[in-house]
Amino acid sequence: RIAKNAMSLRERFDVEAQIPELYYNFYGRIAWRFEPFQAGIEHLRRGFEAGLSSGHADMGLYCLLHTIKFVLFSSPSLKSTLKEIDYYLHLLKTYKSVVTRNYLLIFRETVSLLIDSGEATSIQEKAVFGDLNDPVNKPREAFFHHSAIRCYWSGHTERCRYFSEKSMNLTGQGGQPTAYIVKFLFGKLQL
Repeated sequence: RIAKNAMSLRERFDVEAQIPELYYNFYGRIAWRFEPFQAGIEHLRRGFEAGLSSGHADMGLYCLLHTIKFVLFSSPSLKSTLKEIDYYLHLLKTYKSVVTRNYLLIFRETVSLLIDSGEATSIQEKAVFGDLNDPVNKPREAFFHHSAIRCYWSGHTERCRYFSEKSMNLTGQGGQPTAYIVKFLFGKLQL
């Protein structure tokens, strides 16, 4: 409720320079808990565009990652999601964010696998995950989350259970929608 009130204040005051950060923090971190993913997608896209145009590319790119995450979990068309990811990967040739590119590649690999097991939609460039045993390695969270999602939809229930358990044992992942999706899938496997 406080966050919603804070967002309404942005309309009263001139905070255009803070739009990327406001949208990232509200729509990317808070609003998904009480609003559908679709409600935040357009705002996060606007945050991405505002970030790039105002010189706050880092916040704009955070908005981009949350946009893709929400699109993956709510879009009725995986093919359009894949096209959107490819568009952003092309755009990142200009902005050269290695971290954002790596996370987009993780999402792309998941979408490609869900469409056709990566047979026709796969690309040569792959995400880099680093040491999966290193507790400070942030991409490992994404690796376990996406591996659980991929295995679930591919029908590999034991592998999904394994990656879900690995994912749930991670610290610091409690506030991400991806973690809740994995917990949901794990719960379904227990039925």
